Amino acid sequence: QQARLAGAASGALQKLRAAGMPETEDAYEVHSALEPRIPVHEAAFEPLMLACRDRRPVTFDYRKGNAARPEQRQVEPWTLECWRGHWYLAGWDRDRGAERVFRLSRISGRVRSRAGAFTARVPDAVTVRETVESWAGETATRTARIRLRTGSGYPLRSRAISVRELGDGWDELEIPYGHGLDAWLVEFGPDVIVSEPADLRADVMDRLRAVAKD
Repeated sequence: QQARLAGAASGALQKLRAAGMPETEDAYEVHSALEPRIPVHEAAFEPLMLACRDRRPVTFDYRKGNAARPEQRQVEPWTLECWRGHWYLAGWDRDRGAERVFRLSRISGRVRSRAGAFTARVPDAVTVRETVESWAGETATRTARIRLRTGSGYPLRSRAISVRELGDGWDELEIPYGHGLDAWLVEFGPDVIVSEPADLRADVMDRLRAVAKD
């Protein structure tokens, strides 16, 4: 919702087109009417986004999942990634001399900027995203087969290992199956049907039943 995010919104449209989103006659109107809107509740998001953009080191208090109290961290922020509905910061931890990933919901207090240049090389975006997935426990060890309605589910298509046309308005995708996939598939509602494995299908059905009760 900030003017400075307009460039990110434009870049997102380009990625959607690259992933196969069809062009429409009113594409220009859609682009011109687009308002960037990022669903985030953590106060640390905006200062960290600006620090990533400007390549400014930061300090903040961070509580690890198994810690009773937060501790101060000195970080060279690389990028923010949203994974399965949670925001993460990837960067270089100066105190530990290694790359680290921080979940924004565990940052407490104010994010403070520090003067000076980065001391570590910033890796490419693909490498950073792989680091976030691994740290968040989302690295898939097997695959799932799903049916996806034709012309929908572009984020799923971008992750697919294979795509096969079934006809009658459906495609079959093979996608990596990691922790949290059931919650992600539910977001696509009736456009997705899980074929296998059986445990994933059961988890998705349980979530859909819970939504229906609400």
